[in-house]
Parts: sequence; C-alpha cells; structure tokens
Amino acid sequence: MIPFFTDSLRIATVLAWLVLAGLQYREPDSRVWILAYLTVSLLFATEWFLFFRDTGRRILIAGLGKSIAIGYFIWAMYIYLDDPRPNLESRIFRESMGLIVSAIWLFLLPVFQRSEEA
Repeated sequence: MIPFFTDSLRIATVLAWLVLAGLQYREPDSRVWILAYLTVSLLFATEWFLFFRDTGRRILIAGLGKSIAIGYFIWAMYIYLDDPRPNLESRIFRESMGLIVSAIWLFLLPVFQRSEEA
C-alpha cells in the first residue's frame, strides 16, 4: 500500500511540475522558470531509473534536492522583497510562491524514495 501511495504521488508530482513548466512557455523569462520546474520533475523521476537505485546515489539525489530547495527559498525571498504585495495579481508574488512550493516538494523528496533495494 505504501509503495503504491508514494509511486502515485511521485507520478502526480512529475506530471504537475511538467505542466507548470509548460505553462511558463509564454512568460518573458520562460527559460529560467521552465528549468526551475523541470529540475523538480527530474529529481522526482530519478527513482524510476536503475542507475539511481544505489543507496549512495539516493543520498546524493536527496542532498542535491535539499541544496536546490535552499537555493529556491533564498531566490523566492529575494524576488518577494522586490515587490512584497501578497496578492495573486502580482507576477512577482506568484513566482516566489512557485519557488517556495517547489522548495517544499524538494525537501520532501527523501520521503518518496524507496527504502528497499530493487
């Protein structure tokens, strides 16, 4: 039951961040945001590749995810301080919230990694 739950959340996460990356296509600075969202999707998708099933590589991916999450938090605060109006009509507020949600999901990445060797 738990592997089914984590696999379902992993699939939903990968698909959601792919959609978010696709929605950024028309933005003025689309390359930056597409790359930011694809990074989250890619790190969650590593569990499906046999190369990343080794314990050391899982620890590396989890550490990489946490360090990117810290960078996303700092980046979000930097963007938010440029225009600190908390409303959804502000593009800057939406961008900072997208980075914060991405950072939270990257901090949760080790929870979704399988503990058994496959």
